[in-house]
Amino acid sequence: MSRTVYCLRVDLGSPIAASDPYIHLDSFVSFAAGVEAIGHDGLAELEDGGEPEYFVKEMPFRRYEVGDEWVWATTAAGIATTDGTDLAEHERWSTTKWRKHFDDDPVHQVKETHINTSSGSFKSYNAALPYAGVDKLTFFFEPAPDSDPERVVELIERHVSGIGKKRSQGFGQIRDLGLVDATETVESALYHNGALLRSTPASFADRVISGVRMEGRTVRPPYWHAANQTMAFTPFTEVPRDAFREVLDPTEPATA
Repeated sequence: MSRTVYCLRVDLGSPIAASDPYIHLDSFVSFAAGVEAIGHDGLAELEDGGEPEYFVKEMPFRRYEVGDEWVWATTAAGIATTDGTDLAEHERWSTTKWRKHFDDDPVHQVKETHINTSSGSFKSYNAALPYAGVDKLTFFFEPAPDSDPERVVELIERHVSGIGKKRSQGFGQIRDLGLVDATETVESALYHNGALLRSTPASFADRVISGVRMEGRTVRPPYWHAANQTMAFTPFTEVPRDAFREVLDPTEPATA
């Protein structure tokens, strides 16, 4: 099966704050697609019990599917490692503190009201905020058959100013984007050079792979939504290609 693969380079102007060592391209593009679809951030719809796929019609990527399970044809980027190092041994995080306090607000004191600072909207925070000082992320993706790959850049430039947590506080700010055709050098946006390039459902493998670790992970956006969680391989897990023949080499329909 022939595929067209593009490389998206994201130059950053500030460190990324995150709680996971991987950032998936479809995570922030789905936000932009959602704004295109309904005109605003769809978080309110999800909090009201809505389906976590209101943005799907605007997503510019093709899918990989096996049975009822599927993922977008986009890769993840490792944000806490250097190229060629082992993630478990070489994670490079820094930590700052995220603080918010309401208990000393003079307005509340004047009104002689009691503010609950242990829970709810006025909860005080003094939480650790991990961040990684990377200045460039590289992603690969396969565009949908009817989508221009430049559409990915367009969506990001219109609606995404930063990546990761605490973007409003200056973390993960996008400085520049670059797009090139990588079809001749990268096999796919799911698998290349002996490894999976994104969070991949365990059901994509046609057999149990001895010695390979799996964990409960969300495999498509929104990545915080429990409905998208399943047993999965983490990004950059080394696996044999022939265990994923059904998804990488689907049987082509017969032609008359």
